[in-house]
Amino acid sequence: MKFIDLFAGLGGFHLALNKLGHECVFASELEIFLRNHYEENFELYPEGDITKINIKKIPKHEILCAGFPCQPFSKAGFANGFSHKIAGDMFFYLFKIIKYHKPKYLFLENVPNLLTHNDGKTWLFMKNKISKLGYVVDQKVLSPVDFNIPQTRDRLYIVAKQNNLNDFEWPQKNKAKNNLKKFLISKPKINKKLTKLKNNVLETWKGFLKRIPKNTYVPNPLWSMEFGATYPYENSTPYSTGLKELRKLKGSFGKSLKNVNRDNIHDLIPKYANKTVKKFPDWKIRMIKRSREFYKNNKVWIDKYLPKITSLQFEAYQKLEWNCQGDAFNLRKKIVTFRGSGVRIRRSTNSPTLISSSVSQVPYLPWKKRYMSHEECLNIQGFRGIKSYPEAHEAFYSTIGNAVNVGVVTKIAKNLLQN
Repeated sequence: MKFIDLFAGLGGFHLALNKLGHECVFASELEIFLRNHYEENFELYPEGDITKINIKKIPKHEILCAGFPCQPFSKAGFANGFSHKIAGDMFFYLFKIIKYHKPKYLFLENVPNLLTHNDGKTWLFMKNKISKLGYVVDQKVLSPVDFNIPQTRDRLYIVAKQNNLNDFEWPQKNKAKNNLKKFLISKPKINKKLTKLKNNVLETWKGFLKRIPKNTYVPNPLWSMEFGATYPYENSTPYSTGLKELRKLKGSFGKSLKNVNRDNIHDLIPKYANKTVKKFPDWKIRMIKRSREFYKNNKVWIDKYLPKITSLQFEAYQKLEWNCQGDAFNLRKKIVTFRGSGVRIRRSTNSPTLISSSVSQVPYLPWKKRYMSHEECLNIQGFRGIKSYPEAHEAFYSTIGNAVNVGVVTKIAKNLLQN
């Protein structure tokens, strides 16, 4: 069958459907540099801005594929939906093409948050619009790890077919295997190392982990700023507490708030506790409580090591997210990501989500002493052996983070298009 590839990116839909014997007759992609890579890989140059495409000139096709922009609905952004200045109205342009050409099949991809955005009203609106054109629509959140592809990457997949979906079943999930090493390589083209600053952050937490007594429970996240802090958090907040009372207490790392002006007090209290609210949400109260209890139970050895943690430059580096409960406290066969929420350490069973919005969150592999390479990211996303792709770090990770996972798309497409 013939298919079109809208918001094409690096061509994940193209690769998947081409593998199954279908022919791409049209593609569109806003970014010029990606259009050039697409042409080199598939010998088809995509059209540009979808808002300027003459819909009547799009060739006839049986399948429409689109990983339409997720920024308006993503938790990683402001989730401002259809009012998003750039990408908010892309669905409507997509809908115009569907309405005009009425292909037999639709295959769309977005972020899971689309389902719950605006209390579910956004997705219900979209689904109803498509259904009124005579399509039966179904949707499911799936991750590559569901199919033995070592990446945790929940995405919303939407399929639709004219009149009915009677023959369609979502692919069965497999029991996850620890097979990340099959996707790694020994000699990447670019061997990206940690910066001096991040290496110091990692060494600091390695030293901390070494000192934790065996069988100790480590809260996740562990907010080290709570070590020694006594500011109010359960029934009130620093904002709702009188200055006189606040001055009797201690802020981050046990720093005294005595003689501190109200204007300067925020410098001595963690950013997450500096909100102008009278009560913290329950989850935040739990996090603060657990971190303080951990400190209380381990105060003797923590106090000796604390200067190393307090010397870390940013608050994000002073937070530890230990996702390996029950494991020995070391970094052997672990994966590290440096996130705004903290230094996240997880088992190497699979890669964390490759995201487009932050180069700083590329997975770091301590046993290889380097970041995950471009080739490895391509392998995990299903682009193994692709000829042309952006090589500059920022452009590459933006591209691969926005790409659909070829392995997952192939499995769904096989079931959808089997007849």
